[in-house]
Amino acid sequence: MSGFQYGNNPQYPPPQNPIYPQIYNPANAPPPNQQGQPNFAGHPSSGQNPHYPYQPGFAYPYQPGPNVQPTSVPAAMSYPNTMPVYGGYPGQPSAPTQNYGPSIEWIPTTPRDAPTLSDKAVIAGYEAYDGSPLWVIRARYEGDLIPGKLAIKHHAAYVPWGGNENPVQNIEVCCARPERIRWVETRDGSIPPNAVVGGSTSSGEPLYIGRAKEQGSLTPGKVHPSHKSLYISFAGKEVAHKVYETLCYV
Repeated sequence: MSGFQYGNNPQYPPPQNPIYPQIYNPANAPPPNQQGQPNFAGHPSSGQNPHYPYQPGFAYPYQPGPNVQPTSVPAAMSYPNTMPVYGGYPGQPSAPTQNYGPSIEWIPTTPRDAPTLSDKAVIAGYEAYDGSPLWVIRARYEGDLIPGKLAIKHHAAYVPWGGNENPVQNIEVCCARPERIRWVETRDGSIPPNAVVGGSTSSGEPLYIGRAKEQGSLTPGKVHPSHKSLYISFAGKEVAHKVYETLCYV
C-alpha cells in the first residue's frame, strides 16, 4: 500500500474543510510509515505527527491500531472515518483518563448543551456545505426511539420518521472510544455481527445506527431491518439508502 493517498475515490473524497482544517487533507499528508500505511494524526500506530496538532473535540481521521480489525468497507465504498483521536505529542496535552464503562454510552443532553461531550462523542460524518461535524444521537419520536444526527455547530438535532426530517430537543449523544467501534459496509437491511443497537420501534423492533453519503454530506441515521434500508434526515426529508455503513462494536 506504498504511496497511499486519500482522495483517489471521486465518489467519496475526504472533506476539504476550511472551518476545521484539522480534518485530514491529502495535500499535507506526511509520507507513509514503515508498514506502508498512511500516518494519521494522534494514533499510536502513526507515532508523533507534527502535521496534525491536537485539538480537542474535532473530527480527526481514525486509523485502527494493530490489534483492531479494519473496517470491511471495500475501497470503492470507503470514506474516511471521522472519529476524535487524541494527541500526546511533545508539548501537546494528552486526553484525560476517563471511565467510559461499556463500549457505547448514551448521555442525555440537548443540542445547545451537547458541546460539553466533544471529547467522547461519536462523530459519524459532516455537512457538505460547510464541512461541520455530524454526531450520532437518538431521541424519542412518535413512540419510537430513533437514531439520528446532531449538527453540533448549528445546535440542531434531527431524526428520520414518517418521510420527514424531524427536529428534536431531548436527545442522547452516542459516546465511545474510537478504537472500540468501527463502521462496516452493509446493504438491504442485513445486520453485521456486533452491530450497535441504537433504538427500537414502538412495536419492539431494534433499530441500528448507519451512515451514508447524500449530496456530498456523510450523514448518520437509523437502520430499519424490516424495511431493508437505512433512513437519514436530509433537507427536510427522510431519505432511504440500500447501501450504507453500520456502526459495530470491535
